Amino acid sequence: MLKPQFQSRHAIALIFFAALMTAQISCSTQEKSSENVSSDSPAGSAIDSSGAPHWSSKMQELSHALNQLLPLVADGKAFNDPKNEQPIQDATSRLKALSHQVKTLKKPSADPAFDSIASMLDEDLARAVVSLQTGNKDYARLTLRESIGYCIQCHTQTKSGPSFPKLELGFDPSKLSPLGQGDYYAATRQFDAALEAYRKGVQDQTYADRDVFGWERAVRSGLAIAIRYKENPTEAKSFVQSILKNKSAPQSLKDSAKDWLNSVEQWAKEPKLKAAADSRLARAENLIKGAEKRSGDSVRRSEDITYLRASADLHQWLSAGSKDPALRSKALLYAGIAAEATRELNFWTLHERYYELCIQANPKTPTAQSCYGKLSDSVLLGYTGSSGLHLPEEEKARLNRLKTLAFGL
Repeated sequence: MLKPQFQSRHAIALIFFAALMTAQISCSTQEKSSENVSSDSPAGSAIDSSGAPHWSSKMQELSHALNQLLPLVADGKAFNDPKNEQPIQDATSRLKALSHQVKTLKKPSADPAFDSIASMLDEDLARAVVSLQTGNKDYARLTLRESIGYCIQCHTQTKSGPSFPKLELGFDPSKLSPLGQGDYYAATRQFDAALEAYRKGVQDQTYADRDVFGWERAVRSGLAIAIRYKENPTEAKSFVQSILKNKSAPQSLKDSAKDWLNSVEQWAKEPKLKAAADSRLARAENLIKGAEKRSGDSVRRSEDITYLRASADLHQWLSAGSKDPALRSKALLYAGIAAEATRELNFWTLHERYYELCIQANPKTPTAQSCYGKLSDSVLLGYTGSSGLHLPEEEKARLNRLKTLAFGL
């Protein structure tokens, strides 16, 4: 049985496949172009000194497998056509196998988010494979479509990596909703186009009336690009003002937007951060502590801007690869707090992964114990329903192991 958090995770109206078609030139851009290429490897396949394929070459393999699925998942009628059943199963199984391999590869950054996101993608593709095998095509298609979130999460985690002005990928997003268009461009690292698509959606009164859920997702996704990727208070301010100008915007979002505007204006007045990586961790800590003191209204989400800024700082810091266990554990604690506070933009259980990594990074410490407390609360809440708590035995065992690690019991 899936956790309630997974069941309630946002349903994104676009497939993730177009995103991975350019993944080899996105998250992997930090790799040097002077990689050795084996004569018996596929053209363009990069091999490291140990003989293992690089992240970028595996992304290329993923993109080739995705070419078969792209038009089929985009078209519900084609996806359910019996003649396409076997090709869809074969392509999805291939993707599942490749995603499992990706989990074991050396990632292009020391940020542990790469491992977490790769694992979650692998788990979702496993569900899609089983769903196809058991005839549950609708659930399989939904799972595949939702997976675009992994690409967006990877690409907007920090400002690292390129932004492409325009890419021709053989897919026309113009018929998609404003949210779908923005997600497509964000997943393919066309961030200016993505922000503009989200902005047009946010300004569209008809869209706000017709699809409040999609409209709010466009709001939060646009903010994520302006704040986490661009780290630009001017862009963020302009985007927030678009929300306030829309007469059809829900009043709750307008109330939040007023707080967001104040946060952005304060951000614009701050001095530029020093170059030292440690200053990012210090700033993130101050941002989160300040947000926790001020927070108390979970409906208005008034501290979203603060948590998004802290998230960008933390992932930049984690990407630098500090080996100090105390600092890394603290950074993971705060990354979990930021992810949990903004989980509508992330995945509903991503914060739990950070808390678990925090415990493992520096066991038997107050920080590890804080992470265990937050992890335990989140897991128990996730398995609590109207009929009470239904915690699977494997989850009980996992919590017990982590409790022992955190407290040394």
